[in-house]
Amino acid sequence: MLAQAPTAISMVSEKDLRRQIDRAVSRAMFDGEYASVLLSDPTVVLEDRGCPPQQYLSLRGIRASDLVDFARQAQALFWIAPPQAFHPSLDLRYFNQEEQRPLAAVAAR
Repeated sequence: MLAQAPTAISMVSEKDLRRQIDRAVSRAMFDGEYASVLLSDPTVVLEDRGCPPQQYLSLRGIRASDLVDFARQAQALFWIAPPQAFHPSLDLRYFNQEEQRPLAAVAAR
């Protein structure tokens, strides 16, 4: 009798996690039900994939009252801040624009 090997859990990279957060925030902007789920359980952005424990705990620790608050907290946790003083209207230009567009649109509001 052969024992089944455990299924490997797909782990997301930091870049993929940021993309998934972008997609989740974008979807939540147009899907109120999904927005409620996202705000109550931020780990929904992982879908069926895993991530390193520290990132999971950071994601799970987001307690946001709305999408703007969620986007700001996610940005603070998963995007590297520029070395100079934080300035909300200027800091997004230092990030990869392809990854930032959906999150930036919500955070800029």
